Amino acid sequence: MILNAANIFSTLGNPNSLVPLAVKDLSATAGMTAGSFVTGKEEGADRFIDEMGTEVIWLFGIPAFKWLYNNTVYKAAKLDSSFDARNLKNKEIFEKIKEYAPNEDVKKEIEKIGSKSKLFKNITTGKFFVATGLTVAAYLGLTKIKQKYTAKKIRENLIKEYEESKKQENAKKTENKETLNSANPSFKGAGSVIESLAFSPVKNMYVLDGFITATRLTESRTPQEFVGYSIKEAMTLCFMYYAGGKIQELLEKRAMNKFNKSIGLDARVLEDPAFKKAFEDGSIEKGLKEFESIKAAQSGEKLSKDPLALYEFIHKNPDNSIVKAAKKSDIIKLYEKTDKIDTRKYIDLKEFEGVYDNMSKLYNQYKDALKKGDTSGKFFAGVKNLKRGSILTNIGACILALGVVTPGLMLLKRFTSKGDEEFQTKKEIREQLIKEGVIA
Repeated sequence: MILNAANIFSTLGNPNSLVPLAVKDLSATAGMTAGSFVTGKEEGADRFIDEMGTEVIWLFGIPAFKWLYNNTVYKAAKLDSSFDARNLKNKEIFEKIKEYAPNEDVKKEIEKIGSKSKLFKNITTGKFFVATGLTVAAYLGLTKIKQKYTAKKIRENLIKEYEESKKQENAKKTENKETLNSANPSFKGAGSVIESLAFSPVKNMYVLDGFITATRLTESRTPQEFVGYSIKEAMTLCFMYYAGGKIQELLEKRAMNKFNKSIGLDARVLEDPAFKKAFEDGSIEKGLKEFESIKAAQSGEKLSKDPLALYEFIHKNPDNSIVKAAKKSDIIKLYEKTDKIDTRKYIDLKEFEGVYDNMSKLYNQYKDALKKGDTSGKFFAGVKNLKRGSILTNIGACILALGVVTPGLMLLKRFTSKGDEEFQTKKEIREQLIKEGVIA
């Protein structure tokens, strides 16, 4: 993919991409780590290991284990891991998937999967559970290692600090020949559900985050840590997976109601010169009417009871403006740098029809704008700015919530609760060392 502004905004605004999640999570990691250093270096280091270690496992764990699974289990079964198991749900569409395969080799692989469909489905379901389970296990290992490392470092630091304070005290006694009172140092310190989760990278991460949240809460070393994680995880789950979509919906509604512009299409489509030209010369109407003829034959229903007609439409009308836009948005994926559709990949027909809905609305708004005296350039500049602005506002709001507000709330809780300022783990280790007679 060529790196340009449209592609960047498209990726940041894609609800199925892991990139927006990574941007949000990195901001949370930075904010949480900085906030923890405020209460003490040991807690800051502990938080840094936890957040950065989790970041690596969270971002790369599931993809790495899926890659490993693809190259072992699927290869052992001699089945193509690139094929999407959701394509097996509709027998009629599956036949068309074979018919429209980009080449004979792919067709043979699809036929083999069709003859072993039950095995393929089981292997695919297994991939979701194995990849997620191994990633969770990796996080559990990180948690145990981190806690032992932190306890070891705190213990070493407390002993070192005690020994240094004793040395200083003895030196002063020798120098001044007077007795000084010693004081303790001050420290601060199944079914469709499984399908939905297994085939969406973002939802797969949601499951992983659920396990991480449960682990953090159940493995909390102190009530202080439990409360902190409760605040952090609640905000993370909200702004990583829920609030972003709702914010985007509100911004798109605002663009519709206040500016009479639909910005639901992918940024790559909205900023494509060829897309703008199709509006200007009216050729967009042909594509819309071709699609509307399919809907009319289906009594105007949303996604006919026979989705086969819609699937056929996609393959028989490669030059249709809606099909082109769906390809540019990656709703329809192409085969290895060709213009042929990769039939192994799943096409979400609801998303495809959504392209028509947004395109139809935008074209009507375009015609209304020209009647009011706007130029084509002004209209599309407005659409581009609204789309980019909505994505930046959405990402920015989530970054603010996760990277600033959340650590701020945690610090506020700590400093407004009497006796809760110091890192509780450090306090408990100090008490244990005093009890053991290692320090006084």
